Amino acid sequence: MTRPASPIASSRDTTAAVLLVLTAVFFGGTWVAAPWATHEIPPMVVACVRFATAAVLLFGWCRLRGIPIPLRRADIPIVLGVTATSVVGYNVLFLYGVTLAPASHGAVITPGLIPVFTLALGRILYRESIAWRQALGVLVCLVGLGLVVGPAFAGDPAALAGDALYATSALLWATYTILGRKVTTRFHVAAITCLSALIGALVFLPLGLLDPVGFGALQSASPRALVGLAYLGSLGTALGFVLFYLGVQRIGSARASAYTVLIPLFGVSLTVPILGESLAPISFIGAAIVIAGLWLTQRRPIDHETDLAAGLADAP
Repeated sequence: MTRPASPIASSRDTTAAVLLVLTAVFFGGTWVAAPWATHEIPPMVVACVRFATAAVLLFGWCRLRGIPIPLRRADIPIVLGVTATSVVGYNVLFLYGVTLAPASHGAVITPGLIPVFTLALGRILYRESIAWRQALGVLVCLVGLGLVVGPAFAGDPAALAGDALYATSALLWATYTILGRKVTTRFHVAAITCLSALIGALVFLPLGLLDPVGFGALQSASPRALVGLAYLGSLGTALGFVLFYLGVQRIGSARASAYTVLIPLFGVSLTVPILGESLAPISFIGAAIVIAGLWLTQRRPIDHETDLAAGLADAP
């Protein structure tokens, strides 16, 4: 006979569920905020302001929680690797992708391919075994992604190029997932995220200045573009990260990572009505199939906890 859950455990589960659903909403909302911002502000300026904002907010949170942010010389290569993949590379592809292809495509393609690439890299680099459920989930994701991207092959070549950027960004995030397994043994995840956001902002600064329009676009940007920019740095990066971390504290990363399947659901449900994007019926079917595949890849026994970085890596 199973023992009934204690009121304290039930309360923790409920609180974690609220935190993690909000996390998925905030991450899903980035697929609306990014097109709003990049429509009027150069992508590199958007990236610079986004990560400068996130770095300041995360630094404040680390100070509030007493989390140290060390940076030793021996740690510089791994910190730069995390920054190059999850901040600089990923966001260059993400922000330029939304200028070419529907954001609703990216909201499905990127989360859908991250676990596929992560499992593949883990197998290639570390000879990790792949459970049958994960393998099935990968196949289901690929079928669903084929239905989502398929119409682009007969449509606008720019949309196809944007979809390719989304797919490549997923590969970079999966690479970050692999790096995260080492970096979290040296840093608190909040500290490394703060550091990588700060370094990323410094990298994007000269790139933004080189743009002919550059930071001057901020003065003429509409309120909608500025709201999108503020959202990316605050809710879409700093607060989304903090809420996910708090959820992991309550129920563990293995259970928390299952909530990342909601990101494409919220992403598509927000981009289609708010941005006025249209998806073919077959693409909606494909999105549902991708979500089912993601659920299969995330589903694992709750007593086999994965590290926090792996959970965060599934929630861009």
